[in-house]
Amino acid sequence: MLNEEFSIYLERYEAVYIDIAKVASSSIKATLASVLELESADGNPHDVDFPRPPKANPDGEDFYSNLYSFAFVRNPWDRLVSCYRDKIGGEVPDFTGFAETGVAHCLARFDVFKSGMSFRDFAYAVASIPDGEADEHFRSQADYVTNSRGQVAVNFVGRYENLAEDFNSVARRIGLNPNIKLPHLQAASKRDFTAYYTPEISSLVESRYARDIELFKYPVP
Repeated sequence: MLNEEFSIYLERYEAVYIDIAKVASSSIKATLASVLELESADGNPHDVDFPRPPKANPDGEDFYSNLYSFAFVRNPWDRLVSCYRDKIGGEVPDFTGFAETGVAHCLARFDVFKSGMSFRDFAYAVASIPDGEADEHFRSQADYVTNSRGQVAVNFVGRYENLAEDFNSVARRIGLNPNIKLPHLQAASKRDFTAYYTPEISSLVESRYARDIELFKYPVP
């Protein structure tokens, strides 16, 4: 279910961005902070004190009936690799802080994540944690955009795989500069995410993120 903690209110544009972690979140937040003329003391877009929207209707066809809501989703297999490389591998520069245990702060409260663990072990650890207890970085994306009946309740769901074009579509719709460019923040070096998968782990992720795969029509890699 939607949590307003992960939403940004663009009042002037009568819009709400629903932030899904590991889906260009840093880049989108940095852009919206600039649009709203906001900044954090440390330059981290995740520390900006963004305005939050009015209370959402968790049972409605639209979370925000009088506002244009939008979010972006990502291939679940790719997203999980991104989470691993960032929160366990430390391969992503800029904004990720690590606990003394050697894992990112956001994962330190779970006893299943270990410094230097393999991707296989990481995937099994994630699969053992239900969405109701999951950290935002590996929670199912469907959880952010569906109402109490499991229906998508936002106006536009863009794709990470088509990010620039989809973000510009949103920009045109709400009245931002349609040629606005997203900065490339907190990105690991390019690597084919499918190289991390065996049939066993691919099947595990398919089961863990079955809602995302069905709802957003992502094919099994």
